[in-house]
Amino acid sequence: MKSAVVVGGSNGIGLAISSLLLEKGAHVHVLDVVEPNIVHPNCTYHYCNLMDFQKDVFEQLAQDEENDMLIITAGLGRVADFDKLDIVEIDKVMQVNAVSAIKILRLFYHRIKHEKDFYCAVMGSIAGLISSPMFSVYGASKAALWKFMESVN
Repeated sequence: MKSAVVVGGSNGIGLAISSLLLEKGAHVHVLDVVEPNIVHPNCTYHYCNLMDFQKDVFEQLAQDEENDMLIITAGLGRVADFDKLDIVEIDKVMQVNAVSAIKILRLFYHRIKHEKDFYCAVMGSIAGLISSPMFSVYGASKAALWKFMESVN
């Protein structure tokens, strides 16, 4: 393992993964809307708002042969009945949880399919497999990602 790209690496599971990879000696590119609370010479932070998809940043990272791992943990959602969700919030949940992840995977796909080792992990959710009126849009976004991951090879 040389270098990892962690999308959503500033908090939660993404931060834990970033920290573990740094402990293991990898260089970690953290892409997130907030800078991680990590002080380490092998950690590079890239501001990344998945609502304003920055294709050039992901293309550059995908082309860098030192990057041999992609981990996507970014996601968001709110526990609420469907009628309480604003149209803008629905767009945001679908964009961040499903559309952006699919776009990122497309830009890294040549690396994923290459014979040279390249590791990729995408954070899903059990909410994509079960129905819940309080997680309708979040669950739909995770189900979309789940079905995409099943169908691409």
